[in-house]
Amino acid sequence: MLESYVTPLLMSYVNRYIKNLKPSDLQLSLWGGDVVLSKLELKLDVLEQELKLPFTFLSGHIHELRIHVPWTKLGSEPVVITINTMECILKLKDGAQVSAFTASLL
Repeated sequence: MLESYVTPLLMSYVNRYIKNLKPSDLQLSLWGGDVVLSKLELKLDVLEQELKLPFTFLSGHIHELRIHVPWTKLGSEPVVITINTMECILKLKDGAQVSAFTASLL
């Protein structure tokens, strides 16, 4: 089944940023193609390493993550990942200078 190939691939991307996610959480329906996960906790250390912002992440959550896999048109349509409300609490790193760019984010 195509599902057995796509699910581990999706899991590898999503699991990189989400804490305590199990493959069973991403059980995708072959016919429906949708999975909805809610109340997810972000891996803060990964976000800090990849974004390289002058902030420390104190907490981070995603209220809803929706993944749509167009099984019958996988070669011609994209897999769509939608994040509905991501909440992060940040703290300026000690000694960090706030530039005009980062100040505009505040």
